[in-house]
Amino acid sequence: MAVNVKVGSTSVRRVTTSAPTSNVRLKSSVQNPSRTQTATSIDGLQGVDVDGVQNGYTLVYDAASGNWEAAPAADVAANVANIDGGTF
Repeated sequence: MAVNVKVGSTSVRRVTTSAPTSNVRLKSSVQNPSRTQTATSIDGLQGVDVDGVQNGYTLVYDAASGNWEAAPAADVAANVANIDGGTF
């Protein structure tokens, strides 16, 4: 018996079949190439470099490396000319 399976394109995945599911046993391995990363700590994230991190450091984006890097908060504050927090 052939079974047609459709998987929706929304973030909620529902599988429907052309046959009653009581007559069909479905087994599949689905990989969702989402943009969500899972890590147990921040240094496990791709694009984050925490080498040499110490207490009081903050994350700063470095356009040259394309990574977020740990830097002393005092160094960051010295280079900030203007902060725009947006409109609320």
